[in-house]
Amino acid sequence: MDAAPLLARAPARVGLLGNPSDLYGGAVLGFALDDFGATVTLSPGGGGPPRFEGPAAPLLAAAWARLERRGIEPLAEGFRLSADTDVPRQVGLSGSSALVVAALRVLLGAHGLRWSAFELSEEALLAETEELGIVAGPQDRVLQAHGGLLFMDFQGERRPEAYRPLDPTLLPPLVVAWDPEPGQDSGATHQGVRERWLAGDPEVRTAMERAAALAREGARALEGRDTERLADLVDANFELRRGLFGLEARACAPVEWARSAGAAAKFCGSGGAVVCVPRAGSSVVRVLEAFARRGWPARVPTVAPPGG
Repeated sequence: MDAAPLLARAPARVGLLGNPSDLYGGAVLGFALDDFGATVTLSPGGGGPPRFEGPAAPLLAAAWARLERRGIEPLAEGFRLSADTDVPRQVGLSGSSALVVAALRVLLGAHGLRWSAFELSEEALLAETEELGIVAGPQDRVLQAHGGLLFMDFQGERRPEAYRPLDPTLLPPLVVAWDPEPGQDSGATHQGVRERWLAGDPEVRTAMERAAALAREGARALEGRDTERLADLVDANFELRRGLFGLEARACAPVEWARSAGAAAKFCGSGGAVVCVPRAGSSVVRVLEAFARRGWPARVPTVAPPGG
């Protein structure tokens, strides 16, 4: 009889402040989003080389490639990987990296191995950047590997102690809303700005320093339970991104909807999903209604527990 399949899950994520400075040695404040996630199933048996099934096959194969690079042999009886995800596609909630983190988790479990959350996040990043050539920063995988609410400092060499967990109860009431239509791949979104950074463009470098500073200020605002200050920082982060990326009116529309309902808002990632902070005089209900009128799904987010 074949052994029972093994399953592992990784959540989506929300960048609350500082993104996309993680690509540039900055800092990010964010949380793992338990409302959505990717589940990868490893089915032993069948013999032969590993098999990777479905649309996520390249990501699953890239995860396995990281174990192979460490000299880990496939299971003697063979195995296949398949994936299922309910993360809205291409809206900046990190569905692709959730698949990779979940795949690494189930592969490690099947081989009787365990990595630290730091090691897991590093290998997940390499699976996408080195194996698949995707332009990506570390924050998504760090949040998905660690869970919870984190302040992450990416200045200098990445190290575990630079990721500081914060109490999720410090978060004020939030709303996350997303475009029901899939958007643009995040790697394509970042490519132009990345090229400018590598060329030493002073505008890009100043913007990334400012984005990192917003994340640091945001952690202090959370710890001081200063929601209005947090909201100001969220709006500032969006304006910084709007200027740097030259965002079109359609891309900015959900932020303006949130603002018309009395909330600050910014992209959760590369666009398509927004995180909103209701200000004094507004409410979660008012913000939810603003998105419902435009046909956008929205909800009060749940922070995934630490530890994955």
